[in-house]
This record gives sequence, C-alpha cells and structure tokens, in this order.
Amino acid sequence: MIQLVQVTKSTDLNVDLKQTYEEAFPPDERREWNHWIQMLGDVRFCLNEVYNEERFIGFISVWDLDQFRFIEHFAIRDTERSKGFGSRILEQLLAQKSSPVILEVEEPFSEIARKRIAFYERMGFVVSGGEYFQPPYSAGKNSVKLLLMSYPGAIDPTDFAGVKSRIHSRVYGQNQ
Repeated sequence: MIQLVQVTKSTDLNVDLKQTYEEAFPPDERREWNHWIQMLGDVRFCLNEVYNEERFIGFISVWDLDQFRFIEHFAIRDTERSKGFGSRILEQLLAQKSSPVILEVEEPFSEIARKRIAFYERMGFVVSGGEYFQPPYSAGKNSVKLLLMSYPGAIDPTDFAGVKSRIHSRVYGQNQ
C-alpha cells in the first residue's frame, strides 16, 4: 500500500531522501540541500516521503498557492520505477483537494522528457502554452527553460502570466 508521509522537521527525513533528490534532479533544477530543509518550516510547502509497505520509494513536494497547488519535485527511486507507483502517488495527491495542480517539465528534446510528458498526460495533465523559465535557485545556478503542465485542464492563456508570477514569487522568491 502506498503511503504519503508528510515531513515537518529535518530529523524525520528518510536517510535515502537526499540521494534520491540529488540523483533525480540536475543541479540547476534543485535547491541546495540546506535550503530545501529550511522549506519544511513554510506552511505553504509540503514534503511527502512516499512508502510502499514501509519501504521508502520516493518523494513529492507540493506548494499550496491558494488558487492551485504546485508540484515542485516528484521522484521515484531508480530501483522502484516502472512499477506503477508514480500513477498511484499522483492519484492520491489529486484526490486530496479539488484545486488545480501545476508542475514543470523539461521540453520534449530527450526520450526521458517525452516519456515524462506522456506520463503526466495519461494522468490528465495538459501542456500549457506560454514561455516559461524556472528561475535560478541560487547564485551560480542557471534559469532553465521548461514547460508548465496543469491538471485538470490547460492554464487559460489570460491567466498564464499570473500563474507564472505566483510560482516565481512564492516558490522561487523572485519578484518580477
């Protein structure tokens, strides 16, 4: 049985979480570890470790940004991929609240990026139009051109700039 366990303090983190985080995301697409741990104190931020039959299999971090939820990071351990866990985790997350869910994905220039987009599309997410860059997480890191995907439908083009601004200000601390 899949369980999402919210972590609220660093002493409760699974020992395999840091390795999973760093293996799943390139440096420009992740926070410095200590900064990520500090996010546990933000009431809008929710880090869920994911367990299957008491075995750590991954994590998902989600921001509550009032009008929508934003999945900042979602990763399954390499050894646990292609077993249907990702679908079941997202189904649980989507069932928790009726608010829309938005996430970032890489552009479809690699096979893995295309598979990731197809996975989210099977889950009901839609690629939204509009140019989007993930701001740098910290000095020395680069911004990353990504796509926004949203559930249960595309972001209305007239709302895209506001959605992007909310993500940039609340998640990345960037004022535009």
